[in-house]
Amino acid sequence: MTYLKIRPYVPEDFLNIELMEYERKCREGQPVERWAIINYEAGPAWTVVAPDGEIVFCCGLRDMWTGVAEIWAVFSPAAKKYPGTLMAAKSLMKSAWRMGYDRIQAALDPVGCPEAIRFDEKLGFSQEGILRRYGPHGEDRIMYAALRGDCDGK
Repeated sequence: MTYLKIRPYVPEDFLNIELMEYERKCREGQPVERWAIINYEAGPAWTVVAPDGEIVFCCGLRDMWTGVAEIWAVFSPAAKKYPGTLMAAKSLMKSAWRMGYDRIQAALDPVGCPEAIRFDEKLGFSQEGILRRYGPHGEDRIMYAALRGDCDGK
């Protein structure tokens, strides 16, 4: 098995990651450089890298208030070829629980990226409700959340 390295996220990681087609569409017309910096400043964040240096995914937490964060993640096509991608994400969830978060939520696009829903469900996220016109282009999103103690990362 190929082991993926987890390191602190820096804004350049988002600017250098090869984006999946869905991610490219989401970012159209968006201030990408600003987004990369905002996520760097919003809370803890990490980059997962393959042994050859290829960025597999970047993710982090936007602190909402004490104990609550919204997760963000950007995956490259490389995420599909490494079985360790899910293990790295589970490790990062455990880190979040150790940091004192009680709730981590994610607003997911069920039409544009159903893979994200399956991935987050494997991490212990559960569906909570619909966020109407919440996406960057006015699309609906589904709110998912994981609670400390209810999923793999106790």
